[in-house]
Amino acid sequence: MHDPFLKTLNSSVNQQNISFGITLVTPGGVIAGTLISAKSFIDGFADSFSRAWPGGPNEDVRGGFVAWGEPGSERIHEEFIHLKDARYVFGNGVAPSNGDGMLWRGSLDSISGFSLGGLIQN
Repeated sequence: MHDPFLKTLNSSVNQQNISFGITLVTPGGVIAGTLISAKSFIDGFADSFSRAWPGGPNEDVRGGFVAWGEPGSERIHEEFIHLKDARYVFGNGVAPSNGDGMLWRGSLDSISGFSLGGLIQN
């Protein structure tokens, strides 16, 4: 069962296209990053995936994924939470340990706890 407070925060991010740091506790571990809208996630995913396509950015591939973030698709994503610059936290380290982190999507039902604020790395 999802936390209705976290679901409200997530809905606000999706509706207002705002973002902020958050740390999530999941069955797979702790993950920290910046909470973003489903549309921002889909756009970032489409850009990244199309660049990985053989021959460079593929606009047909990108466009196919971007459609998942178009108006009217909000209900598809309302049960999921989206992060950018995400990192898994373990012991005294994080993964990935270099670069900007990664895009991450998870089910709201799989979040057992959260705190506002991301991870500060030295």
